[in-house]
Amino acid sequence: MPHVVWLPRSVVDVMKSEADQWYDRETGGTFMGYWAETRVAVVTRMIPAGPNAKRARCSFLPDQDWQQAEIAKHYHRSGRLDTYLGDWHTHPDTVSNRLSGTDRVCLRNVIGTPSARASTPIMMLMCGKSACWMLHAWVCGMEPRFFLIEGLCERKAEVAIYG
Repeated sequence: MPHVVWLPRSVVDVMKSEADQWYDRETGGTFMGYWAETRVAVVTRMIPAGPNAKRARCSFLPDQDWQQAEIAKHYHRSGRLDTYLGDWHTHPDTVSNRLSGTDRVCLRNVIGTPSARASTPIMMLMCGKSACWMLHAWVCGMEPRFFLIEGLCERKAEVAIYG
């Protein structure tokens, strides 16, 4: 059974708007929500990149201090039910839905950061062109590869839109 990531229509609309606004550069954000089942994540809110995000043609760095403050606010407002689920970003003018080496390093860092509390983070890519974006979701984690060595495991996930 594949993983499923449920996204509210309102979040998808904001993601597309952000992607169109920054079309010639990568942009992104953070997902908040909960795991309804082992393989079913429900996004309830998207936190944008932040006022000091750095966007370039082939890279994106969010305003981490701002995002972390927004994550904490939303976590407390939700009664500590909604947690950090993962991130999304664009790959402009790309049809490939593959995670980049930079994406993999980011995921390893998230998994290795205890305060993130995300052993299976979501990484969603928006690939394409202005007004024509495709969503590709991955659920990632670490799993044993060789004797006492773990490697990043990337599982393609279905994207389902609600609302």
